[in-house]
Amino acid sequence: MAVIFLYVGFLLFNMNYGFNLSILILSFSFIAITVRNLKSLVSLIIAVILFSSTIFIMNFLYYTKGQTPVNFLFLHGTYEGMKRGVVLSMRASSIIFLSVGYLFSTDPFLMIQSFIQNLHIPEKIGYALLIAFREIHLFKKNITNIERAMIIRNGGGKITLNERIKMIVPVFAMVVRKGERSAIALETRGMLLEKRGGYYRDMSLRSIDKIFVIISLLLLLVILFMSNLLM
Repeated sequence: MAVIFLYVGFLLFNMNYGFNLSILILSFSFIAITVRNLKSLVSLIIAVILFSSTIFIMNFLYYTKGQTPVNFLFLHGTYEGMKRGVVLSMRASSIIFLSVGYLFSTDPFLMIQSFIQNLHIPEKIGYALLIAFREIHLFKKNITNIERAMIIRNGGGKITLNERIKMIVPVFAMVVRKGERSAIALETRGMLLEKRGGYYRDMSLRSIDKIFVIISLLLLLVILFMSNLLM
């Protein structure tokens, strides 16, 4: 995760065309490896293209510091705005690809356990996040059950907007009840009473993790050096 933050940090403060293009190629390769569902991958690429195209068009048309007029298809902008739009669109695409790739390649439960052990975040926060991740699919299922109950009560009719607004109260009550039960369960098991001396699953850095970090840092340095050399 620290490597992803490092790459994103360099992207936010580097307007070099070669650097942003290299990171875009790298991040796209990363997302192509991690997202194994072809339908999800295509949908993601289409969404990123639309989003980055919007960034490019806005900069091409409305960049106030542009001086050299350029016509691109039916659009009239500036050369400076076009350059800025290309770099910013590549930057946005890279950040999205890196972020989504990280989400697809990392188990959220293992990630939070690693935060508790390595970053030493409070266990109350860590276990609350673990419970929240676990309850997401149940939360959606409960909302579906409430909607079906309302449809049956309406005799098969559609749910109106007013009835959907009224759903907020039972949904909120359900969330509060789940939270209370989870807190009682944690306290009953003594998980929040005293500091733990050990963990069932050790999430410390392994040799392969250290090698991955070193290779990622070296690759970043090579990209920075080559992009500055070719300027």
